[in-house]
This record gives sequence, structure tokens and C-alpha cells, in this order.
Amino acid sequence: MGEDIEKYLLRFERIAKTWKWPENEWACRLVPLLSGKALEAYTAMDEEKAHCYTDLKAALLMKFDISPEIYRQQFRAISVPCGENPTETYHRLKGLYRRWIRPEQHTKEQMGEAIILEQLLRVLPFEVRTWVKEHEPVEGLAAAKLALQYINARRGGPATRPTSAAPRLLVQPPHLMDFHM
Repeated sequence: MGEDIEKYLLRFERIAKTWKWPENEWACRLVPLLSGKALEAYTAMDEEKAHCYTDLKAALLMKFDISPEIYRQQFRAISVPCGENPTETYHRLKGLYRRWIRPEQHTKEQMGEAIILEQLLRVLPFEVRTWVKEHEPVEGLAAAKLALQYINARRGGPATRPTSAAPRLLVQPPHLMDFHM
């Protein structure tokens, strides 16, 4: 098995659906095909979960560091390879979007929050962005509060002084906030 686990699993799932294999058999049909890093992920799994394809797939993707964040990065950094037509590019973008946003698992509001969170993180100074991302907020407002907490802690803000200082930080012009891109 090659290192592109996503394409491998996609091909496996399409074959399984074409041959109408019951989904409860997918894990036992996939395991003998695993090798290297993928086999390591399987053998490290809890025995009870190793028989469930959904859990096996999650373990494989985690082992190969495949996550919504990786899909977001790929979605934003997409380029068109030589020979790919616009329809193929569209389908690649749509696939990356679906794996990043996961619309089947989230409400419209949650999907909007993911996009707002991404944009907020993009405009934060590097140090703040890094610290906020380490705390893994799932929505923009939580990220904004974390960013403010970081800024205040390093400037002697409300964490060490009365809360009346907080509005001053919010109304400073962006160029005074030392933003980096």
C-alpha cells in the first residue's frame, strides 16, 4: 500500500460499495491489505474498535495526520496540475471542502463559524494565532476571547488590572496591535 491513505481508502470504499459488501465486513476485508504505517495504526487500536470500519478509518487517518485542518490547508493552497480540467479541479475542491467542513455533520451556523474562525486566525499576529490554535477553539468567538486573553496577559491587561482596561484594547487601531501576516 502506498502512502496516500485517502486515495487508498476511497478506492477501497468504492469497491466495497460496488460489490455490495456489508459495511460490517469492511474492516475485516481491509486489514489483510494493510502494511507499514497503516498496519501500525491497526495494531495500536483497541481490540473492540478494530473490527469497526469507521473506527479503523479514523485510526488510519490519525496515524497519517489527516484532519479537517489538513483539508482546510489543502483547500486554500490548491493548484491546478498540468492536464487537469476545470471540472476535475471543481471536484477536488468540493471533496476537500466536504472533508474540511463536513456539512453532513454540522449545521449551517457551525459551518459559517468554521469559516469565520479561519479568517480570524488568519488576521491574528503569529504568536497570538499559534497560542489560540494550541487551545483548539471550535468557533470564532471562543478564538477571539482566547486571543484577547493572550494579549491582555502579555500587556498587563484585565488579568492583572481591573476589567475597565479591556475596552481600550478593543478600540485600538489594528496597526497598533502589531499584526503580522
